[in-house]
Amino acid sequence: MKKVVKSVNFDRPIESQWGSFFKYIIEFEDGLKAEYLSKSENQNKFEVGKDIEVEITQREYSGQTINKVKPVFQSNRTNYTPSTKSNDNREKFIIKQSSLKCATDYVIANGGDSAKVIELAEMFTQWVLNDVKPTNDIKNDLPF
Repeated sequence: MKKVVKSVNFDRPIESQWGSFFKYIIEFEDGLKAEYLSKSENQNKFEVGKDIEVEITQREYSGQTINKVKPVFQSNRTNYTPSTKSNDNREKFIIKQSSLKCATDYVIANGGDSAKVIELAEMFTQWVLNDVKPTNDIKNDLPF
């Protein structure tokens, strides 16, 4: 919810199991008062006169209801979407690289030369990118 800050008053330092905090009492123009705990002695989240998005919770302490406030920050980041052309080129590069690695492994295990590595890598790449399956007229000794 959005609220306009009327006043910000330092209350006292607090030691807790989570470390040292500085307690502030924040009052809003609608009359609501709430506690805010800051790790910084000079908190900068609440400024008098500023309209801010906040989350208010209530806690019970010794039979007394205490309002707690924390700022809610909206992310100004937009989802990054790379251009399609750039993304396609990257995917093709990764597929070609993977195909080259597989072809190299195959030639190491079954014999062949660098020309065979390139031939197999291209065949693997075409199958992945374009669904072009190897045919019998291609001279290869693959078991599939």
